[in-house]
Amino acid sequence: MSSSTPPARPLGRKPRVAVVGAGVAGLSAAYRLREHAEITLFEQDDRPGGHANTIEVEENGRTLGIDTAFVVFNQPSYPNLTKFFTELGVETKQHLGGFNFFDLDSGLQYGTAEMALPEEEVNSRYSEEFRTIWREARRFHAEGRKDFFRKRTDLPLGEYLDRGGYSQEFRYGYVILLCTAVWSVPAELIWEMPATTVIAFFMAHDEGGLGGRGVEWRTVSGGSINYVRKAIAAIDPKLRLAEPVTGVRQEPDGVTVATVNGAERFDYAIVATHGDQARELLTNPDDVQRRTLEKIRYNSSTAILHTDPTAMPGDRERWDNWNYGKVTVGGAVRPYVAYYMNRLHGFEAEQDYFVTLDYPRALREESVIRELSYSHPVIDIDLRRLQQTIYQVNEGTRVKLAGSYFHSKQLYHDQIGSHEAAFSSGAEAAAQLLRELDDQR
Repeated sequence: MSSSTPPARPLGRKPRVAVVGAGVAGLSAAYRLREHAEITLFEQDDRPGGHANTIEVEENGRTLGIDTAFVVFNQPSYPNLTKFFTELGVETKQHLGGFNFFDLDSGLQYGTAEMALPEEEVNSRYSEEFRTIWREARRFHAEGRKDFFRKRTDLPLGEYLDRGGYSQEFRYGYVILLCTAVWSVPAELIWEMPATTVIAFFMAHDEGGLGGRGVEWRTVSGGSINYVRKAIAAIDPKLRLAEPVTGVRQEPDGVTVATVNGAERFDYAIVATHGDQARELLTNPDDVQRRTLEKIRYNSSTAILHTDPTAMPGDRERWDNWNYGKVTVGGAVRPYVAYYMNRLHGFEAEQDYFVTLDYPRALREESVIRELSYSHPVIDIDLRRLQQTIYQVNEGTRVKLAGSYFHSKQLYHDQIGSHEAAFSSGAEAAAQLLRELDDQR
């Protein structure tokens, strides 16, 4: 935390603020500052939005907007984002949750309907593998809730499941599939996640996670690109696309932002990037910034928008919004997610469109529309414990930080890694800057 107070800017002039990163955290910060500062928004890509990345596909003279990362939200778990959409006049539509699990090796398949069946019907109609998964899912959600409130879940998920004696069938036929979809991390990192974070997510939704029906899920009509366009119009920043920032240096009287095109001076900066990127960009971080960023890890996932149905269950009647698959490749169990975008976005089309996340097999080359790489924070015990003090990193500094590696203050320490967490962190960084500007008057 900086011990010096930044000198006041000349009266009558709005501060010049550089926002580095035009994803949801940067858009949120810029939106909060739009009436109080001259904003320059830097983005390394040739488009704003970050994980709000809609691919617009032409089909028979009409445009279909298909999201490839951020797809759905709900008001209880995304309160600030929901309010933002309302202020911008963003049109959204209801998304009816639903999921399907399928094992390409064994042929085991079950989904929303089967998980809701009474025990006697499960016992009479289904295999021992599914009966085990069904029973342990019920136990996990019941015991997990009790353990959460008794503060017995502050340990890695793998250890929590070991302690509870949960089977391999449940771990690989339920836990890995759901968690891979929610947090976009590979199977081997799921066990490092805090049990409390996983349990809190299911408590806030239901046993189906993203594919559950315990909350009213919604999706942006026409794709999330529509909220990004409205946000940019409302902010009206100096938008510097395809201009990667290479360094951010905090000085006593300002901030120097270096890009591939040269260096520029600002009064303040908000670095709204992934935490590992921020670590590389800050050329002279203070001790709090350094400690905050030093242990944050990220994982990259490959998302592919395509039209190849071989990634889906063979029985088309089983296709749901969220399809959690697993298959053995090279001797290892590989889970993946297949989003059926026609159902997720609620549009009618001649083609079936899918987004698969880390699909381990080859797709038909002619079916691939776009292949994309996304990075997400690895949510482990260290990152969750960091949330206790993480917002102190922005106190008294000319360079503020924001990103989904922060939690949403309204929803406490387990809301990490989501669009809501990123949006909330950007708004908080801007609010902290405005408080400090007020103190200088």
